[in-house]
Amino acid sequence: MTLDTRDTFDAGSGAALDYVRVTDTTWRILNATPRRRAELLAELPAAERAVVAEGTRGPGFDMEQARRRKTVANVLNVSFPVTFFAYYGRTGAEGLHTFLDSEFWQRRPAQPGSVFPPAATASAAFGGFLRSTDWITRQEDWVGEAFAFEDAYLFGRATVDTRPGRTDSSGRPRLVPGAWTAEATFDVPAYGRLLRERGTVDPWTEALLLVKRRPAPLAVVSVPVSAPAPAGDRVRRVRLTGDTVAALRWLWDADVPVPEDVADTPTYAKAVGAGLVDGAAQ
Repeated sequence: MTLDTRDTFDAGSGAALDYVRVTDTTWRILNATPRRRAELLAELPAAERAVVAEGTRGPGFDMEQARRRKTVANVLNVSFPVTFFAYYGRTGAEGLHTFLDSEFWQRRPAQPGSVFPPAATASAAFGGFLRSTDWITRQEDWVGEAFAFEDAYLFGRATVDTRPGRTDSSGRPRLVPGAWTAEATFDVPAYGRLLRERGTVDPWTEALLLVKRRPAPLAVVSVPVSAPAPAGDRVRRVRLTGDTVAALRWLWDADVPVPEDVADTPTYAKAVGAGLVDGAAQ
């Protein structure tokens, strides 16, 4: 949370307090572990420390902290079902607090008419946080693959140039303008559902060991229906599975050559019928 003005007030002891600093520290403590709370309080002048300490303790404050953690976890369980399950399962509350204390969470802009950021920014903040750390690179390859898929699904960039007048001089078919693809070697959404089911009866750390992934190529092509996109709701998702993924990868990966006589294949015809191919008659 960020505030753009500075003000002071008197706590009754004669000491002028920095209202913005008190409010900002209180906000940070709402998302902090006890150890981090002590560090944040130690950084304040004595008068401000007393005010913030008094306002950030007790059963009511503990309940509010727990409510906020649950709210954030619920959002991330939907937007990053596999990645967040792996992250929280392996780092626990300490890891969640590390994210909530990061600049990615703390410096989200407030929504108009409020000092609080919109809830929808939680997913973007979590993605940015993970990209900025080495946590993903220290995990197994499948965790990085799941994160890449989920991140691309939400925030992927168009895989073709959408600027007017930019065409492929080779005549190579391509995805419709503005479309983007999230791809993985296993069904990430299905694996996320299996993890959640197992996580209701076993600790998440055990669920990560017990629930196995099966090779199942998956690509989801996101086609914008209207602005805003990507990372908006106005998109159409086309799910490709199995051999179809390899057969059509050349549409979004310029390094893959176009197969010979591809226009005559049933797979290409389905891609055209699904509205994935730019300029193709349907």
